[in-house]
Amino acid sequence: MATNFKYAGISDLTKYFNRVSDFDNKVQIFPTLTSGNLHLFRDSGYVDSLFVNGEELAAAQSTSGAVDSNGEWFYNSDTNQVEYYNSNYSSTTINEQVFESGQDFTTFLNQSLVDASLELHNYLDARYSMPLEKQKQIDIDTAINSATAEYDPIIIKATCYIATANLIRAKEGASEEADYYYSLVTNSERTGLIDKLNDGVYKLSHEVDDKDKNGKIVYRVDTNGSMDLVELAGNYIGEHYDRLKIAISTGGNYGTAKFTVSYLSNDQLEGSTTNPETITGGLQHIHNGLYGRFSGTSAHTSDYFIVEVYGSHRKQTNKSNKTIEMIR
Repeated sequence: MATNFKYAGISDLTKYFNRVSDFDNKVQIFPTLTSGNLHLFRDSGYVDSLFVNGEELAAAQSTSGAVDSNGEWFYNSDTNQVEYYNSNYSSTTINEQVFESGQDFTTFLNQSLVDASLELHNYLDARYSMPLEKQKQIDIDTAINSATAEYDPIIIKATCYIATANLIRAKEGASEEADYYYSLVTNSERTGLIDKLNDGVYKLSHEVDDKDKNGKIVYRVDTNGSMDLVELAGNYIGEHYDRLKIAISTGGNYGTAKFTVSYLSNDQLEGSTTNPETITGGLQHIHNGLYGRFSGTSAHTSDYFIVEVYGSHRKQTNKSNKTIEMIR
């Protein structure tokens, strides 16, 4: 397959399936005839790449007649045999070497993850625009603009489970273990990861749910003071989307410390700033229907909090498809 698109890497696959190394797709082939320096492997089956004693050889020659230097080889599809040239091996010592056909294991695993990613598309295409985009996940210690965009962990995990099931079935055929891993993605009871995404039970990080109007803290700098923003509540009635900067403008304890809020205005995030408000320690109004509570003993003027919030009028995405049984 020409595409190299994938949602997960080999390190992810190993994390969710630690027996990956057991599923190398190489198959050992055996020499059947030596004629001078040319060694034949009859009835070898299709050979894409050839390995000798674990080392992958260069690509095959384009014709049988071109196999005339040490290490060169050619797979003849008409006779279903491999022709391999090496003057260092006799008809005896050739049998002491290990010859394998197959793909480089890293290439093989990457292709398995590509296949699994495209298979995942088939399951999610009715719900989401494909392919899914990387999102900046919450990293409370990294400024949102500096955070690295990543795929949602649930997408990485589902891709790895599909790849695992495919790897097991390719080697072992029908398998309860393969069925188990696949059932973690989708099953008839609709309890798999993708079932719950399609049914709106699980949400991806870019989706809007009924809690996003309450806001979420995505970054904080509070290392200089001992007061933290610990709770958010309410229904934000501002923009469809805003990223508020709640900054300490006056240090101190409750009743003394003050904060300001920078919000979307003048065609830019943090384009305007509110007048200072006193920190009470109670659940107090922050901005446009959003409430918050500070907790601690002393706020510092270098501290601030970034809150991501969606307006309460913003339409939810991927609502749950739950049904209610009605009995007459």
